[in-house]
Amino acid sequence: MTRRHAVLPAVCALALAGVASADTGRYPGFGIDYGTAIQYDFSGLDVRGQPHTVTTNGYFDITNTLHFRFDPDNEIFLGTEISPVTTARPGQRRWLGGTGLNVTDLNWYHQGEVDTWRIGKIDLPFGRAQGSAPGLYTSDFVSPYALGGLIGATYQRRFYTDAMGTFAPSVAVYAADTSVLSRAFFRPSTQARRSDGGATNTGKPNNVTAVLDWRAPAALPYLEMQLGYMSNHKGETNAAFPTAADERAWVTSVRYLIPFEPTTLLAPTLSGRYVDLVPFVEYARVQNENGVPGYDTAYLTTSLTLDTGRFAWGLTHTNRRISPAGQPLSNEYLSEASVVYHLTGLIDLGLSGGRARQGGQTSGLFGLQIVLNGAF
Repeated sequence: MTRRHAVLPAVCALALAGVASADTGRYPGFGIDYGTAIQYDFSGLDVRGQPHTVTTNGYFDITNTLHFRFDPDNEIFLGTEISPVTTARPGQRRWLGGTGLNVTDLNWYHQGEVDTWRIGKIDLPFGRAQGSAPGLYTSDFVSPYALGGLIGATYQRRFYTDAMGTFAPSVAVYAADTSVLSRAFFRPSTQARRSDGGATNTGKPNNVTAVLDWRAPAALPYLEMQLGYMSNHKGETNAAFPTAADERAWVTSVRYLIPFEPTTLLAPTLSGRYVDLVPFVEYARVQNENGVPGYDTAYLTTSLTLDTGRFAWGLTHTNRRISPAGQPLSNEYLSEASVVYHLTGLIDLGLSGGRARQGGQTSGLFGLQIVLNGAF
């Protein structure tokens, strides 16, 4: 498994690095957010009655987001990612293998005082475990309901009162991307097709997500909640996919930050005197996952993050209950412990280790990551 980041080719980033308008705030202008991760994954597979299988995978994950700003509220948002687009085979020892470039986002982005919308290739604001749970591997484990790279539009409106805090309902309509943007560039790759089947692969924006985010008022600070519903139409049926069904999903999550010494000053944070504890819980139920009739799943993610100055310590467990029609229940899981060291304001060092069970097989996981983030 690999952690999803979001890229502009390095040559374009270098060409734009010297553009003064990226820092002056004048419009129109360019801005770039960049991230480069070097990651090494180790997986040891345990199968009863068979030799222990060790798989290793080292790779770069380079992400860039280009902002072409027309005015303070509107921009063209382009996100790309250079990372492995093929997975390492069991027992393979791989370094920089299977790498390609994907366009992860390409949309018109508007953010006003009370509303936000995107039109184009988008990620859905459905579920928070992918971004809120610590560790290197949870984001992939919950990806069946945390959808991205879709063609459509999303709209959010924000309402605030001193007594109730901020309510931010949003709605999105979308379909699977079968355009040329679904290809992986710089390596042999096929474009997604309608005949591939699967939920959302309908060729028209007849799939919908409705989400309500809530941030508590000052009287109850640092509490955040999300409720969401997703309805995805089935894709085409053919000889390869003779059956299909509409997919439905529900999600709810709670995140709470507990600061032991509230402060916004940098000195106590870097010295380790600032400490906070962040519990997080998310439950998602999916009916006919990926359009497979009767294949129902439920995900429960719980995590705890402890921030102590330059260190962020994390524990995460996700349980996936599978309820196939006419078959016995089964459970898959991913448990990981992680630590991130903020070496500087731009460089992070991360370690993550744990255990996973998927497809009836149990694996030990270990990952090392060095990340450089920044913007100009």
